[in-house]
Amino acid sequence: LQEQLADYPGKDAWEIIEKLAHALAEMHHCRVSHGNLKPGNIFFDDDGNLFLTDFAMGHMPGVGMLPYTDALLYAPPEQLREPEGYLSGKGYAWDTYAFAVLAFRLLTGKFPRCEATFSKVAPAPGESHVTGIQADVTKLAERLEHRDLADWPEESSDDRERKKREVIQKCLSLDPEDRYGDLNEVLHAWETIDANAKAAKEKAGLLRNVKLSRLRMTGSLILAAAGAAGCVILASLLALEKNGRRSDIEALNQTITGLEQERDDAKTSEMAAIVAKNQSEAREKNIIQGNATREAKLRQQLTALGVANDHLLEWMMRTENTDLPELKKADPGRNIMARELRQFLKLTEGENQLQPIRARIFMQLAELEIHGKNPVLADKLLDQAASAWAQAQIKEPSYPSRMARARLACLLQSLDQKDANFTNALLPKARNDIQAITSGDANETRRINAVMQIIDGTMIQDKDPAKALEHFQLALKDLDGVHQAIPEHVAVRSDLARFALHSAALAESLDLIDDAAKLRSKAANHLRWLLEKNPKLTLAKVKLAEIEIMAAESDLRAGNDTQGTAKLTAAEKLLSGLSTDDTSPGGAAMQVATAKGLRSVLMRDRGRTTDAAKNLDEAIRLTERIVAAHPEASEPLYRLAVFHWQRGSLSGDAGDTSGELTQGYKAAELMQRLLKLGAGKRDTELRRSLAYLYGDLGHTAYAKGKKSDAITAFKSASTMWQSLITRNGKKEEYAEGLKWSLTRYREVGGR
Repeated sequence: LQEQLADYPGKDAWEIIEKLAHALAEMHHCRVSHGNLKPGNIFFDDDGNLFLTDFAMGHMPGVGMLPYTDALLYAPPEQLREPEGYLSGKGYAWDTYAFAVLAFRLLTGKFPRCEATFSKVAPAPGESHVTGIQADVTKLAERLEHRDLADWPEESSDDRERKKREVIQKCLSLDPEDRYGDLNEVLHAWETIDANAKAAKEKAGLLRNVKLSRLRMTGSLILAAAGAAGCVILASLLALEKNGRRSDIEALNQTITGLEQERDDAKTSEMAAIVAKNQSEAREKNIIQGNATREAKLRQQLTALGVANDHLLEWMMRTENTDLPELKKADPGRNIMARELRQFLKLTEGENQLQPIRARIFMQLAELEIHGKNPVLADKLLDQAASAWAQAQIKEPSYPSRMARARLACLLQSLDQKDANFTNALLPKARNDIQAITSGDANETRRINAVMQIIDGTMIQDKDPAKALEHFQLALKDLDGVHQAIPEHVAVRSDLARFALHSAALAESLDLIDDAAKLRSKAANHLRWLLEKNPKLTLAKVKLAEIEIMAAESDLRAGNDTQGTAKLTAAEKLLSGLSTDDTSPGGAAMQVATAKGLRSVLMRDRGRTTDAAKNLDEAIRLTERIVAAHPEASEPLYRLAVFHWQRGSLSGDAGDTSGELTQGYKAAELMQRLLKLGAGKRDTELRRSLAYLYGDLGHTAYAKGKKSDAITAFKSASTMWQSLITRNGKKEEYAEGLKWSLTRYREVGGR
């Protein structure tokens, strides 16, 4: 309908309005309200049949960070203020209002309220949406509540149309109690108007026939009376003249008989009219029954779709809202919805008039499989969706972007699942889908191109980090362009922060320290903006805390204790109150543990060794859980090793040499484990730390009388120093360390 708006007001406006009313009434009969009515959600097939899509997807309960959509222009004020009312059955009155706005616009070409404003922000005919507009639903509701209903620009063509307009005006009431309860009530009102108009027309016809009959009967009686009078006069004349004129009397009798026949014919005509009326009513009844039979199957199909929608709505209430298809966690509701949608496909198999809906359902099923992390099945469904979409000949500018976005989500999941063969099969499909985008939202296209760059970079980052960084920088450039166009877009800001952090890690691995710092600063700015918009965003808090901790470590190593302490305090404030149940390597628990480890260093330097020990014990406890859940993750392993080493040093300072050795050996075991897994850029740092750690362990073991342990420790220290010389050359520190270790090794009895 959005593509046809320029044709209205037009001759078939009432026909479209009645089709829309019947479609909504069918949904309301199945106890499903739409809640997201607008021209862009109304479609027609080649036979002119009307279909509704995207119901329960607009300004609804549980939907956060809603971007602008022209469905808001058709929503009543109470929906804008309290979308939670959908759950208590208020959606039917919302649909009644939205239907009336659409009807008024089709009949007049204007909005019934706020025409001057709404016409500027409504998509032009043929366009699906308007970009660069932010939706302030509260202000929009206030504007509606303070505007009078517009007058009809032209008089009604007849009394029937006038009464139907009155029904639309009632639906446009700002008080939902004054509207019709749902579209079935609207249809009933219109059917009553139609029936009364038809009855009045038939009654007028019958009255006309009766009047004609009566006129004929009256004429006959007048003529008969005149005839009778004539008879009397003739009889008198006959009596006076004594000569009868029998032939005249016979002629008069024939006239009377003819008039009586005309009277009988008039009665017969009246009866025939009544019979014709009854036959017409019988035919109408048969037509209604035939339509009911033909609509029965469609009603069953729509009911099935309504059930699926009910489950969708229930699932939306329970699951955090994100942009499809990038959904977060799996949910049992997904399986229910998939089953219901597949049942609908089965019911509608072979139904050509429902091909547009079938095409959309294939796409929805694919997105549900993406949500369930089943990229192989999702990819097959996307192929089916593409075929069905082409067969249905749906012309929708946003479709290529939606297909490309879904295919990229499959590709990302395939990479996560390390399915190389499937990834290679998906890549050309994804690139073809991106190339197929020739129109639509330019900002959405930029985002899709950015994701493709991220995928290209991710695939080569282990073999060629420099080239991967170029891909990530191109992605950030695309996203920066989107950000300039729509600076308040939450998802874009989130992507910028995430990809900037990933790019920073790549830059750091290439020793581009300054570039890494700039990228982290950029990410931090976006994360702070996100937290200003929504202070409860846990992920943003964790990532920003991670950036602050890294900066604090850098400052403390450089001797900038004041700046480092301030940044650590900022990180601790961000992490305060967050749950530490998350065992992911980069989650809240890991950042809390890192912050506690760093805080313990400051406490030890200030002589607060007891508090430092408590912080380290908690850091060790948190990190051990993470390492148990992710034994091959390098960062938690490294942190845990450092925490044990620091804890051992505190024990040694307190005179607890047994505790010092226990913690030290744990640290050494973890560092060796990390070397076997592959320490990457940390390899040299790790070997150097192990060399010093083994030296400390040897010294403590010998002092405690454990000669054998001391020999093993000094030998291990020598081995580490030698490995550093072999890998990095004979630097002075390495040579001195090797000399000292070998000397101590021999002094304690090593051979």
